[in-house]
Amino acid sequence: MAGGTSRGRRRTLGSVLAESLAGTPGATRVAAAAAFAEACGWPLSREATVRGLGRDGHLWVVASSPEWASQIEALSGDLVARMNARMGGGRIVAIDVRVRRGRG
Repeated sequence: MAGGTSRGRRRTLGSVLAESLAGTPGATRVAAAAAFAEACGWPLSREATVRGLGRDGHLWVVASSPEWASQIEALSGDLVARMNARMGGGRIVAIDVRVRRGRG
């Protein structure tokens, strides 16, 4: 930035998307997916895909392997807290993880 000054904090695109879309009707799933990617960080988020968000607040995630699914499950409490902080409220109550099926 010009003059070495900074305006506010450094933010990722996922962070901006999650906060911007959280209050938009019909965009909650997209906001949750962005918040999930932000909460996980790139190594984990590239191994998992958000498939949906239930009305009950359960985020449905598909992991690429049983090992990555275990990591998500182990971190789920922290991930839910980070996602809700990004989205402004307790919209997500749990993460339901499944393992992606192999290709034929």
